[in-house]
Amino acid sequence: MTGSTFLFCDPISEERIRWYAGVLTAVNDERNLTRPDTISIFLTGDALFSLVDARTRPSWNALSSLPLIRIIADGDELHVQGLKDAVGSGCPYVHIRGHDSPEPFWESLVSTLKKEWTGTKRAGFLLCNAPYMSRVPVYMLRFLNGVHHADLHPELYTYLNGVHTLHDGQRPSEFENIGRGVTALARDAALSGRDSWYAACSRCATARGYYQMNAGTGFCEPSSCIQEIEIRPLKQILARFSENHPILSHAAGSIVLRGEPGGRVPHLLVCITNLPYYTEWTFGGLSLAIAAAMEGMPTTILFIEDGVYALHGTQEVPKHDKVFNIQEMIAVTTDVTNLRYCVHGPSLADRGIQISEELSMVGEVADEDLARIMYGTEEESSKSALRMIFF
Repeated sequence: MTGSTFLFCDPISEERIRWYAGVLTAVNDERNLTRPDTISIFLTGDALFSLVDARTRPSWNALSSLPLIRIIADGDELHVQGLKDAVGSGCPYVHIRGHDSPEPFWESLVSTLKKEWTGTKRAGFLLCNAPYMSRVPVYMLRFLNGVHHADLHPELYTYLNGVHTLHDGQRPSEFENIGRGVTALARDAALSGRDSWYAACSRCATARGYYQMNAGTGFCEPSSCIQEIEIRPLKQILARFSENHPILSHAAGSIVLRGEPGGRVPHLLVCITNLPYYTEWTFGGLSLAIAAAMEGMPTTILFIEDGVYALHGTQEVPKHDKVFNIQEMIAVTTDVTNLRYCVHGPSLADRGIQISEELSMVGEVADEDLARIMYGTEEESSKSALRMIFF
């Protein structure tokens, strides 16, 4: 099956819907680009509010009118947020899937991925959000439980604040216990003969105090961690990305354009969408993408939406401020094999800014260029798949 599937849990801006509609329009207009049989967009969490927001509703209407589009909303979360009636009556193009549906939301997502990634034996989730401050870890558990019930091996890769899932002794009073959920899933998978693979990025875990020096042994060891998640170098996590199975995140997609994607390592497209320094999103996305390229994975880093501010002006980080200078990080890695940098021209135009002259090697791309990066030509698509992760 040829298909393209996305999952969004976070708020979705009008800009994102607009540029993706531009990409699909280019796919339909250019004959040499591969057209998928279906394009499925699954919405849960805060992404659901975009269906009723007056600022984004016209863009959803326009996107839904394009060929092949299927928009699926999490009916259970619509109930939680009080949006069920508004979406049901005002968005006829949205398919609502809840626990009372013939195929509930998470089962529908997993079955769609399973059809697209023909022959896959596993599916993974890259978790970057911490438990309890965010509901994304709840969605992670629902997805991986759906993976398990579909007779696949569940895999979890925790990164950035997602490594807080490691913490032992979690006892929330008004929230699903994420640590206990991970433990239960690992146990059920093992009993079914489908062992799970759970890992935490060692750099992120060390920064947050989960990997400490043992004065007695002289070695770093896990501290206050549940046993089911093993702290591993990012290199080992990215080795899983080199394999042909679906991997989702809080905002992510996969594009499989020729049935079984075996043969070549899937392409990785990392979309930097956040401002450069206030949070770890930009540094984390760049770090993961650069590491993937250095491990031999074809990787594209796209600065888009607010992510374009990382390229604007001349950024100078004081010596006492221990953060990486994002622009220097880009400049010294432009010659890395398998790595390509680009910036979305319309995002720059929307903000009335230009990229720094020192970063002129980062090429501007329009929606038509994004269509070629994401969906490729007939010759390219017969050999590979693409993973798309938003940071």
